[in-house]
Amino acid sequence: MHEGRGRCPKCTAEADKARRPNGNPYSTSGHRRFREAVLARDPICVLCMSARATVADHYPTERRDLVDMGLDPDDPARGRGLCKPCHDKKTARTMPGGFAKA
Repeated sequence: MHEGRGRCPKCTAEADKARRPNGNPYSTSGHRRFREAVLARDPICVLCMSARATVADHYPTERRDLVDMGLDPDDPARGRGLCKPCHDKKTARTMPGGFAKA
């Protein structure tokens, strides 16, 4: 650990690999197409209806659950456009072990 700066690059890479052994699912071409289609369809946040949508949120089923059920997480029908503040609030409520971790 570097003083005051968090993990060193090697430790960060090791932690990322342990957390996502198959790589980052949000950096695939399928997810990029999902994001582009969702944000084109929902340019304004579907929750607050006032801010520009910048996040393609998996809804009503979380991405990890879609994968567990054998469903395509990159189908735009399984997403909605949200602004970052609305997405962060939703994630804090719905992702145990994520933002909501105590």
